[in-house]
Amino acid sequence: MKDGRGGPQIIPRPRVWHPGAPNPWTDRLTHQDVQIDRVELALKRVGTEPLPPELRTALRPPLLSTSSTAAVLVPLFVGDQGETRVLLTRRSTRLRTHSGEVAFPGGRVDAGETLEQAALREAHEEVDLPPSHVRIIGRLESLSTAKNRTAITPIVGVVNAMPELRPSPVEVDRIFDVALLDLIHPDCFREETWQFPDAMMAVYFFEVPGDTIWGATGRMLHRLLSLLVEPHADSLP
Repeated sequence: MKDGRGGPQIIPRPRVWHPGAPNPWTDRLTHQDVQIDRVELALKRVGTEPLPPELRTALRPPLLSTSSTAAVLVPLFVGDQGETRVLLTRRSTRLRTHSGEVAFPGGRVDAGETLEQAALREAHEEVDLPPSHVRIIGRLESLSTAKNRTAITPIVGVVNAMPELRPSPVEVDRIFDVALLDLIHPDCFREETWQFPDAMMAVYFFEVPGDTIWGATGRMLHRLLSLLVEPHADSLP
């Protein structure tokens, strides 16, 4: 990829696939549009409006009826240049599932926990991010992976003062962050359509320096950015 974008992940493309649609935010989002206050306002609409048809397909609705649930934390913070950045991890290559993939910190919801509590606990366990440093600003729609029937809910939070983080050696090989402005760069995103056993589905890729973000994490980022370009987003102050 250009400018050193893309990582070492092996992408398990099926035999049947083809290039997908262009991203929906080209020439439509600016530095101001991806600021945290805009993201927070856009998140307030989630859950109050019907999902667009393409998102209903991408979230694999038949798999969301499962009682198995997980939550991930999507941590946003302001960088040194005033840009909104998102914190990510590369999962340990020693893990049994999704090893070596880019992910948000998260995991299964324990008995008696809310989704928000689970996401905060997992972030503390995986990258040593104290829950007290995070202000929850909303949720994205639940989704699932192609490999299992766990419903995953992304919990979006703002870290006002990012502490020194330490990866859990068992779960995390790398902690890094990316500016939302970089994610909307024309060279960063691509969509592919893959043949799955039950349907053709869109798969989203974000090629960032040193890593490739795809799978469930790619869908979460695609949804977060898409919220900012939906028709009613134009009315945001």
